[in-house]
Parts: sequence; C-alpha cells; structure tokens
Amino acid sequence: MQSLTIASLSAADVAKQYEHIRELGKGTYGKVDLVAHRTQGTKIALKFVTKNKTKLKSFLREYSLTGSLSCSPFIIRVLDVLFETDDSYVFGQEYAPAGDLFDIIPPQVGLPEEMVKRCMQQLGLALDFIHSKNLVHRDVKPENVLLFDRECRRIKLADFGMTRRVGCRVKRVSGTIPYTAPEVCRASRAEGFLVTTSLDVWAFGVLVFCMLTGNFPWEAALPVDAFYEEFRRWQKAGCPVGTYPSQWRRFTDDALRMFQRLLAAEPEKRCGVKDVFCFIKYELVSELRRRASYRAKRGERSSSGVCTGSCTSSSSSSSSRSSHRHPEPSTPPGTSCLRPAPLKRSVLSDPLSSREESGQHQSTGRDKNKSQMVMATAIEICV
Repeated sequence: MQSLTIASLSAADVAKQYEHIRELGKGTYGKVDLVAHRTQGTKIALKFVTKNKTKLKSFLREYSLTGSLSCSPFIIRVLDVLFETDDSYVFGQEYAPAGDLFDIIPPQVGLPEEMVKRCMQQLGLALDFIHSKNLVHRDVKPENVLLFDRECRRIKLADFGMTRRVGCRVKRVSGTIPYTAPEVCRASRAEGFLVTTSLDVWAFGVLVFCMLTGNFPWEAALPVDAFYEEFRRWQKAGCPVGTYPSQWRRFTDDALRMFQRLLAAEPEKRCGVKDVFCFIKYELVSELRRRASYRAKRGERSSSGVCTGSCTSSSSSSSSRSSHRHPEPSTPPGTSCLRPAPLKRSVLSDPLSSREESGQHQSTGRDKNKSQMVMATAIEICV
C-alpha cells in the first residue's frame, strides 16, 4: 500500500508559506507558479491542477509517476510538497530557470544543430528510461521540455499527466496535434487504442524536425494533410534519393534515414529512441541544400507574389512565411502553393484526466480544515 498525505491549505496559508514571484505557465488543466519558500528562500515551481478538470486519482498518478521517475537526471524532480486548496490540487517540482524548449526555437529557422543534438541525446535517455519501466509519456513536445540553461546543456522532460503503462487501452483524445502518431489519429473515439512506446518515438521524431526547422512537418498525420501525404507517398516509394518531399529537402541523407526510422507509418517498424544516438555523429542539415533553400526564399520574396504551381499569394506577408520551401520539378501536385505549418504551442487533453461525474470532488463531505490521508495501491496510481 502507498499512502499520500494531502494537507488542505487556504489561499492565505499558501501565501504565508510561499512568496509568489510570477506565473510560469498556464494551460487547460491549471497553471504553474514560481514561488519562494518564505523561511528557506528556495525557489520552486508549484503546479496547480484545477479540481473541476481533473480527478484526484489522476493527480496522484501524475505525482507518483513523476516521483518514481525523478531518479533519472533527465526527468524533472518532484518535491515533498503536496497539498490542496479550495479549487486546486498542488504539488511542487524543481524550478527550471531557462523556461521551456518552445521558447527558444526561432520560428521557421530552428536551433543550431549542435544544440539540437544535445537535446536529442538527453531526451533520448529520458524516454529510454521511461520505456524501460514499461511506461509511455504520450505528450512529448517542446512545451514539456524544461531548460536549466539557454544552450540546452541541461534539460529535463516534464509533465507526466498523460503517462500510461505499455499495453493499456485508452480513449482517443479530442482533436490531434502534429506530434500525434497516425495510428492514434485514425483511432475511433469508442474503441480507443493500445499504448505503445512507438507513440513516443513518433512524437520524438516530429520534435527533432521542429527543433531543426522551426516548423511543423504537418498539421496532422492524416491523408487530408498535403504535407503528410507527400511524406507518406515518398515512404511508400521506398524513400528514393533525389526526390525528397518539399519539407525535407534541407536534410542530409543520414538525417533522412533517421527520420525514416523514427517516423515509420507502421508502429512496429519504428526504431527505439536510443537508435538515434548513432546519427548524432553525422551532419543532419545539408549546408548545400540549406543555401539552395535560402536562394529560393530570396527569389520568392523578390517575385511579384506568384506561387510556383499557378496560384497567387494573398499577401506579401504570407509569401514571407514560405521560408523553407524551394521549387523543384519533382514537387508532387497539391503542395506547391502550401506554406509550412509554423511552430505554435499545442494542447492535447486527456479525457481520462477530466472529471467524469458531476460534483465528484465535493462528494466526500470531508472537513476542509483537516489533512486528508489517501490510501491507494501502487497499481491504482501508476497504471
């Protein structure tokens, strides 16, 4: 049995113990505040999870999982700070002073390759450790990668609210984001899908693309997305050399081989995250292809706004957003006038974490002025 004690604190009690410095972030299910302990002076991050959006069991699962994985130097460390207020469940975690990875990726430019490789190595080790415990993170994206310096020499994976065990069946969340694997995009809401480590591998591959380019490779891994369909056709053709999809021409052949393994359409054909380590020694972005792309970009900006492929740009600003495209005769029809999807923050919500029964959190009739002892098996919390 595992026992977790949750003290009930009023807003005044929280203010007595912690000095609020600023809000670090806000999302669908709550917020994260930077605070300083008034007696010790230690800065910590307090994660507030809104009660009317999240079950107590889901909150305890996230806290317990993060705590059990914190022994990895590449996973955020939770602290022995756990309490509830009138409207939120709260736990403390270490403060990452340099923000998150999303904040430092220049849109439509990407990060320097050496920084990307440092991130690949650390995130690969974090995910490999998670997978060794038969767990799947399920929400790998730059917003969940926290930085301790702006050069990415020390980064940590965070936010385990959607983490589940390998082999369990979960409901498909509403909507998709570019990091969502194609088998999840195709899953029905009723049947759901099985959780496998290949879901993280796919998201990791998309994240590496975003770091290198500052763009998404596609909006969703579905046939209706022209960029994804172009990439899928190239995969089905055996990934022929010299006929690269429009979003992928800047990469070296070694990088393309890496992406083929990370982003295989069939989950069983995807590699493990550790397999990317053998590609870190290679150049990933071709300087020659990068220069060709830059010349094409300059040509597009200096033109009258006419897009290759007989369509007209609606404005000069939209023309400038096509910074990573350059015309080639091999471009498949239907993509010549499209712009790469710009990097933006993505939110993926888990229906298992939301309140399923009206008033569930208020039904116990407990005294809000007393601490609450929650008894649950490790299986209940961690699976």
